[in-house]
Amino acid sequence: MKLVIAIIRPAMLPDVKEVLFDEKVEGFSVTDVMGCGNQWGHTESEKNTTVESNLIRKIKIEFQVAGTRVRPVIDKIIGVCRSGRIGDGKIFVLNVPNSVAM
Repeated sequence: MKLVIAIIRPAMLPDVKEVLFDEKVEGFSVTDVMGCGNQWGHTESEKNTTVESNLIRKIKIEFQVAGTRVRPVIDKIIGVCRSGRIGDGKIFVLNVPNSVAM
């Protein structure tokens, strides 16, 4: 089994959920997170003051799938999330030696 962790733009969550439902992923977790990557944040102007924000709001989705299904699922996630701009996100794939259903 593999654990897939996808960090995506918040606006992409409905599309990724649809992919996971279509692929019959048997459960996933969604977390609101903040972080920075290649874009190193951005600046905002507020009341004549410039504020630098180097933590950007993102969504983290975690799910477990069989190793043979990883590539098709992440290819579909990439297909709905990739715009070609910095900040589209990242996908991590980790081995899961075992898990326990409760």
